[in-house]
Amino acid sequence: MYNSALVTWITLLLFLSRTSTATSSDDTTTTTTSTTTKQQACAQLDVVLNNGVENETSACHCFEDRFFAKVDGITIGCTSRTALSIATSLASLNDSDVGRVHIWDSQLDTLSEDVLNLVKPTSLIIDRSRVSSVSLNSFSRLAERLKELVMKKNMIESLDEKLLRGLKQLQFLDLTGNRISIIRKGTFKETPNLEELLLDQNEISIIEDGAFENLKNLKKLSLATNMLTKITKGTFKGLENLEVLNVRNNAIESFEWPVLNSMKKLITLDVGTNRLVNVDLQNLRNLEKLFLNNNTIHNLKSVKLRNLTSLVLVSLDRNMISEIGEGDLLGLAKSTRLESITLAANNISSISPKAFAPIHDVGILAIQNNQLSSFTSESDQSFLRPLRKLQTLLVSRNQLKSIKENDLPKSLTVLAADHNQIESIDAKAFEGIAMQRLYINNNHLQALPRHTFDSFTRETLEAIDVSGNAWKCVCGEEWLAWWLDKFSDKDVADGVIGCLAKPRCDVDLDSLESEEKSTWVTVVASILAAVSVFILIAIAFLYINDGRQRGGVLRPLSRRVDSDLHTLLGDSSFFKEDETRRIPPPTSPGATGTSAAGNTEKKRVRFEQ
Repeated sequence: MYNSALVTWITLLLFLSRTSTATSSDDTTTTTTSTTTKQQACAQLDVVLNNGVENETSACHCFEDRFFAKVDGITIGCTSRTALSIATSLASLNDSDVGRVHIWDSQLDTLSEDVLNLVKPTSLIIDRSRVSSVSLNSFSRLAERLKELVMKKNMIESLDEKLLRGLKQLQFLDLTGNRISIIRKGTFKETPNLEELLLDQNEISIIEDGAFENLKNLKKLSLATNMLTKITKGTFKGLENLEVLNVRNNAIESFEWPVLNSMKKLITLDVGTNRLVNVDLQNLRNLEKLFLNNNTIHNLKSVKLRNLTSLVLVSLDRNMISEIGEGDLLGLAKSTRLESITLAANNISSISPKAFAPIHDVGILAIQNNQLSSFTSESDQSFLRPLRKLQTLLVSRNQLKSIKENDLPKSLTVLAADHNQIESIDAKAFEGIAMQRLYINNNHLQALPRHTFDSFTRETLEAIDVSGNAWKCVCGEEWLAWWLDKFSDKDVADGVIGCLAKPRCDVDLDSLESEEKSTWVTVVASILAAVSVFILIAIAFLYINDGRQRGGVLRPLSRRVDSDLHTLLGDSSFFKEDETRRIPPPTSPGATGTSAAGNTEKKRVRFEQ
């Protein structure tokens, strides 16, 4: 009677907590009240659980359910006990409603109806408890409330009808990590409301046609890591509302692709890590993510993708593709929302200059771990040229020898070109590129042209790594060491940078900048001087040409005019004699009786014109 009354009181507390949550207008107050109520209920439930057993600690305890938003109420956890101990402990709850019952690391072997006879959770988890079989009516008393059933990592070999009998409210079923080998038709006929079904890591090799046809509301089906070898037209019959299909890591060689045509709501398809050679998908207009990685695809012409208008991501990593030719990606022309395509770890050595033209708006291209030696494999035009919106380029671990001007699109912000054989980078290779992350470490670089990183700014650059190269530092050309010192907070190198670690020459970035400014001043001055010379030549030419036209009117320049003579004679100072050097006038031979001193008449000079 005591336990019954106490459980009734606890149930009332939980009801009040849910009521207060629904009616309160203050979120903080509601959360605090609900948490306090759960704490009180949990404390009282622990008393009930301990009173239910004699001379031993209860196998189960109460936990506040803080981390599972889908589950109302509280969690009863039972661990490391036998089926009898757990059944005895749960029986003390006297048919009460709880949020979740979680049994783990126990020894249940056979799950009988007695274990869960007097508890009604909405969520039941039994994992790592060696369950190999389930009795016919094990979940019969839970049928009205149970919405989530998880039985991971047990030893269940058969998935038959009796396991799920009566679970009409079940929405989530996880049987990952068991030993199920076959899924028969009719298995899920009593779980019409199931929305998620996880059957990963089993031994499933056979799925009977129509096995899932009763699951009209199923949104997610995962069959990863099983032993499937083929998918037929009837394998997924009835799954018209499926949004996620995962058959990764099987051994599928044959896939009848039309089986997917009815899945108009499919968003994610993962068929990676199988043995597929051909792919043919069309008209899946809601498909956003497609994983075809780790298969045996040799040629992209065998991958037909048409009318996938919502596609965002395509993964073709780790196949056997050796080249990408013009037209190989033509089927993706209508996938205008495509953001990322990955072709890493293939054997690609050649890419046509127009190969990526159909997907010109892609933002991420991953082609690392291939055999590319150049961005211009077949011509002087880079195969990246059509990718006008490319932001992230991953080309690590190829055989690239150089990065030339116009190899990279101006939209690029992230470049991972590490672990190549790059020996040279053109001075204008990054011109106009607002780089955020640049990785050119572990190449064969020895030096870079001085203006290689001129487009990089502190505001945009986030990370740069130039380590693992054979840098040679020569005085007068040691700009990179100083540049790295200035951008030291952006340097994420974890390898050796050699002489770049510490500049040895008496040069700094300020002098380099001054030199650059002086160079610009010199260039401008030279241009102005050239313009001035040109102007003078033009003036002289015009003057001479004008003189020739007026030759018959003007007097010769060598002939003096009257005004010139008057000017010369009028300058008295010009003719003033020096008294110290005066020479007496000579005596005339015929003048007798007349002295030189008496002859005062001046001699006049007359100029005849």
